[in-house]
Amino acid sequence: MKTLVFSILLLPSLLIADTFFITQNGTGLMDGSSWENAASGNDLQNMINSALSGDEIWVACGTYVPTLGTDRSISFSMRNGIIIYGGFQGTELNINERNFSCGPCSELSGEIGIPGISDNSYTVIYNEQLTNTAILDGFVIRDGNDDRNPTSDGNGLGGGVYNHGYGSTGFCHPEIRNCIFFNNRASWGGGAFNNGYNNGHTQPTYINCIFYQNHAYREAGAMDSYGVGGTASPTIYNSIFYENTSATNVGAMYVWGGNTGGNAHPTLINCIFSNNAALNGYGGAFIADSQDETGGASSGSCTITLQNCIIRNNSSTTIAPQFYVRGTNSQVLATYSNIELSAQNSPHTISGSGTGNIDTNPLFLNISNALGVDGCWMTNDDGLQLTLGSTSIDSGTNIGTHTSDILGLERIVDGTVDMGPYEYQSTLSTSSFTTKKPSIYPNPVRDILHIESSTNTAHNISITSILGVILEEFTFASCSLGCDIDIHHLNSGLYVIQVNDFTYKIYKY
Repeated sequence: MKTLVFSILLLPSLLIADTFFITQNGTGLMDGSSWENAASGNDLQNMINSALSGDEIWVACGTYVPTLGTDRSISFSMRNGIIIYGGFQGTELNINERNFSCGPCSELSGEIGIPGISDNSYTVIYNEQLTNTAILDGFVIRDGNDDRNPTSDGNGLGGGVYNHGYGSTGFCHPEIRNCIFFNNRASWGGGAFNNGYNNGHTQPTYINCIFYQNHAYREAGAMDSYGVGGTASPTIYNSIFYENTSATNVGAMYVWGGNTGGNAHPTLINCIFSNNAALNGYGGAFIADSQDETGGASSGSCTITLQNCIIRNNSSTTIAPQFYVRGTNSQVLATYSNIELSAQNSPHTISGSGTGNIDTNPLFLNISNALGVDGCWMTNDDGLQLTLGSTSIDSGTNIGTHTSDILGLERIVDGTVDMGPYEYQSTLSTSSFTTKKPSIYPNPVRDILHIESSTNTAHNISITSILGVILEEFTFASCSLGCDIDIHHLNSGLYVIQVNDFTYKIYKY
């Protein structure tokens, strides 16, 4: 009986998950028990390795490298049951207090050895034998350089993240969220490589991720999913592929499902491919390939499924500037997407019904500067946001969309989701459908925001930053004859305007 009572008393303590804190240089006791006693960044992987299932690792702003030495083969690794969060200032007590004021501020970098990419880590993060309980959230993953000659079991594959699901017992299905892959290089798959070769399985999930200026020495600057004789089928939400390049073919994403048993079937929802380039070949954005390794036959299968996506302004030096289709069992299935199909010829075009697809200028805020004037991703002036009049607004399908957009805002407003990772302004009442909503214009606006309402009642108005900070509040007795708000003093960017029960997103330029 005493033994039974002891076991019951002990059980709750075994079920309590811990949070471990990391800063770049460490503080206090450096045991990771709190921000005041944060472990040093040199112990980041040790903390991950010692954590128990259900634990969380919180990583403050700073740059973290896999090794203080020069061994290029050393990488960070994720673990099952462990959530690794980045992007903290070092004072937060709740995950909801984390704030990406200029995108993630925690960097996992392959910059070891002498300055410059030549001797950098082969891959920043090396993963294997992972389920979807292994989660990475809120990091910049940069400067990996796997410049080795490529082999199917891992060399030359994935400078940023390498997911090793190789072989009959191999699997790798991590979840990676709110991460930026920048300046990574590899022979294949500069930013990320998902390896399901030879009866292996890799089905990772990427949410709110940005692949920016990664490069492949051969093919696929951003991501390669290698399902040759195995399965490589990532699911990707609210993500951006921008200005990735390859020395030969396929600027951004290679998807290969060749050989007997080969399956490569990625699904992309609310994503953008823009300004990617194949510098000496075909397929500026991506390729769907089902050909066998030996060429000719297509014993496997490859299907790229696009929903609510935008594919614009990619380039190649030969045919198929947007995407390339190779093999008899390859297809690109797209619905409710805006795809630039001019100069795309058979077979390099979409298959199936193409329900809801359009081919129009999406009217990005600034396609040439996706980071915006502040130089930061994931902020209110990002250049790939849609602007007023875009036919990509309210033109998607709500089925299967993520709960929020890439800025953390509500994903579906006005009843229908937009195409791409950014959701445009809301004009839908949040709580009342009986009162006619006021009109707010112009949008975008420079100086004076004009509000008109048919109801002769008081109007409570607030202006909130994209980060949720209330900047100004007004009350007007009536706006039936119009109300003017001077906002010339606000910085350029996206703001949330609340008028009684109605919510709007307004862009100030």
